[in-house]
Amino acid sequence: MKNRTQRLRIALVVTTLTLATSAQAVEVLFAHTLNLSHPYHNDGNELAGYVNSLAGYNVTIRNLDDAVYSDYASFDQVWVYDLYGGANNNATQAANYANIGAWYNGLDAAQKNLIADGRIISSAWANESAWIQNYALELMDNGRTGGLVLGTDHDYYVAGINEINATIDINPFAGNLSSQVAVVDPNSPLYTAAGVFGCGPGQQCVRDNSSPSYAPAGLQPNGQTLTPVAYHGTVSDAWANAAISSTLGSSTFGTCGNPGQPPCDNSVPEPNALGLFALGLGCAGWVRRRKAQRH
Repeated sequence: MKNRTQRLRIALVVTTLTLATSAQAVEVLFAHTLNLSHPYHNDGNELAGYVNSLAGYNVTIRNLDDAVYSDYASFDQVWVYDLYGGANNNATQAANYANIGAWYNGLDAAQKNLIADGRIISSAWANESAWIQNYALELMDNGRTGGLVLGTDHDYYVAGINEINATIDINPFAGNLSSQVAVVDPNSPLYTAAGVFGCGPGQQCVRDNSSPSYAPAGLQPNGQTLTPVAYHGTVSDAWANAAISSTLGSSTFGTCGNPGQPPCDNSVPEPNALGLFALGLGCAGWVRRRKAQRH
């Protein structure tokens, strides 16, 4: 009798601890490379607000030209928002770029996820909250536990953020696209129907209210494959015209499901607090029934 009671108490304690762990907030750093007076600063804060509004997500906003930070490992996700012209790599910023690169290079496989967005400013102008929120959600889904988001626009703004690209050994953002509409890969895990514009029959699109940069796509020098998620033109030339790319994989482009690639189907639900709580109650009920049967 005493042993059974102790086992029940242990089961409930384990369930409680698991619930507490599952409720822990996702810590996100949203890093500006520009000062408060820059006209695009508020747009960046709008994007950060989309993420912060998600349940269980806590966003810290910083300016990378204010101080050199070395605590990047305390965050699950780091977002770098660079829409500042010129060299944009003063000594303070350059030190932060190096520290962000070192943080990413040191991540384990479950954390080493990357999204490169060459039209991120358009998400603020088009109010595409679900698109940006999907970045945060997918970086924590299906076994993934974090990652890096690099967001910029056309080549006037890329000098600073490309310092990070060089450190993590991916190709730079370059050039600019004049098209106002980017087609979204509906098989991408980042796909969302929110913010869809009338860009043609049977297409799903992201509005580009700016001239986005070419995002790096395809096999990168560091061995990672960046898959086009949103692109200008047709599927056949998407690799050359990607505006947004990621390491999350796409069945459209054959970069998921194979050895060494992420799975194509991320619909398998992760254990959640409610499910774990129900499991704990079920175990407790089973113990009570066994007790009743023996008396």
